[in-house]
Amino acid sequence: MYKKIENSARMTDNEACQAYPDKYILMQRDSQNTFEQSGIVLYVGDDFSELFALQVDLPVLSGVVIEGLNFRRSLGGVVVGA
Repeated sequence: MYKKIENSARMTDNEACQAYPDKYILMQRDSQNTFEQSGIVLYVGDDFSELFALQVDLPVLSGVVIEGLNFRRSLGGVVVGA
C-alpha cells in the first residue's frame, strides 16, 4: 500500500530516509547525479515492488525508489550496528 505525499519539501535522500524510516520512498530527483541525490518525495509505501511499478507507470522523469533508515540497517539478514 502506498500513499501520495502532498506539498513535500525538497530534501536529500538521507533526509527522506530519516523522515520515513519504516517505508520505501519514491523520489523525483533534481538531477541524474548519483552521488548527490536530492529531490521531492512523491510517494511512500510498504512494498518496494509496488513503488517501482508506480515509478514505471507514472511520467516521473528522474525517479528513484529508496529504502527508509530501518531497512538500510540490515545486509542480507545480518544486523549491522554497534
